[in-house]
Amino acid sequence: MPNLLPGHTPLHQVNIAIHVLFGTTALALGLIAICSPKRRGLHTRVGMLFIYAYLVVVTTATIGLTVFNFRSFLAVVTILSIYDVFSGYRALTLRGRRPQLIDILFSLLGLFTPWAFILIMRRLHQPWSPVLTWSILGGLAAVSTYDLLRTILPREWLKRTWVQEHLYKMMSAYIAITSAFAGTVFPNHMPWAALLPSVIGTTVTLSFLIAGPRAWRRNTRATA
Repeated sequence: MPNLLPGHTPLHQVNIAIHVLFGTTALALGLIAICSPKRRGLHTRVGMLFIYAYLVVVTTATIGLTVFNFRSFLAVVTILSIYDVFSGYRALTLRGRRPQLIDILFSLLGLFTPWAFILIMRRLHQPWSPVLTWSILGGLAAVSTYDLLRTILPREWLKRTWVQEHLYKMMSAYIAITSAFAGTVFPNHMPWAALLPSVIGTTVTLSFLIAGPRAWRRNTRATA
């Protein structure tokens, strides 16, 4: 196999190629899911394909970070991505019901992972960007805390907000992969290359949350 990426082993190149292929696919599928009507049909089918592609992306990212080339920014994005995709899918599965044991365990893992990551980074003296790291891991801790609170929050609240929860988490996953893409393609413009997609994506997410809850509930009740 020709060395298309100098300094990378053939196995690393294969891993990168798979990661880029499925990452590009996930970006396209996610955009289609965002723009399609939020009901069963195209949105659901494309959304599931997005999750499958995303699983390949985080798997290859994990392999790349642990085996070939560790980068702190990509590591925290991968951690957040795994949590967002899992919990976003579970929000759709539960549809306002109380979290189950697997959800609680995953939330506990998400809550304690940021602190473990920071301790490991400091102990190993690895370089990391405090602005990006704290913002990403802080978001993970906040979402994990909310997910744990679902065990005691009123059932009516859970039934009213599960659609928004699903949307927020899946949008967060899409923002994470977009920020990782921008940060990798434009490394000389970090951290702004990664922050800009996050700011834009968060603005779009908030507009969805503010403008559309009634329409989403009508769609989900009509197709439930």
